[in-house]
Amino acid sequence: KDIVGTTRGMAHESQTAREELQSMRERASATEAQLLKLHQELDRVSSQARHDPLTGALNRKGLEEALAREVARAAHLKSALSIAFIDIDNFKSINDAHGHSFGDDALSHLAQVAREAMRPQDTLARFGGEEFVIVMPETDMAVATIVAERLRRRIASEPFAIAQGAKHLDVTISIGLATLDTADDNAATILKRADQALYRAKRDGRNRVVADAA
Repeated sequence: KDIVGTTRGMAHESQTAREELQSMRERASATEAQLLKLHQELDRVSSQARHDPLTGALNRKGLEEALAREVARAAHLKSALSIAFIDIDNFKSINDAHGHSFGDDALSHLAQVAREAMRPQDTLARFGGEEFVIVMPETDMAVATIVAERLRRRIASEPFAIAQGAKHLDVTISIGLATLDTADDNAATILKRADQALYRAKRDGRNRVVADAA
């Protein structure tokens, strides 16, 4: 009788232990699911923090991170790196004449055409307002000029236009180019030189590509 009682007690304890173990597994599984959901939400928020919601391009923060990474990579591999600084010509006049909604459509159109003109390794970012930057790894000035001219011609020949009675509004862009030049060059200096080249493009009549003179 004692042996039977002991056996039954052991069986009960074993069943209780199995139930507790199953409960622990279920709780662990639920915790893993919650952690996965939290990681996915973190990735989503992190991605949103680095992208412009209107155009889907990287925002200023995302650009800074991407450009710093590519500058470091180019320095390590001793490879070329170029950037294109892009500005929609007369954008303020477009907004003033046709409203901010049309201006937003023009920005989205530029981003879409830029992606089609870019190569897979290139990165598009919205610098701010109507200004965009394309980061082009392993690209010298000659190739960067070809990429930029292709984009400029696409915008000019396949413009985003709105009907104004019998009229249509054509949109053009100006582009300044710069390449990583010396060992002392960095993300800030290459951006500055591309911005200066963009200024010359706009000063010289807009709707053109100008390369940095450095």
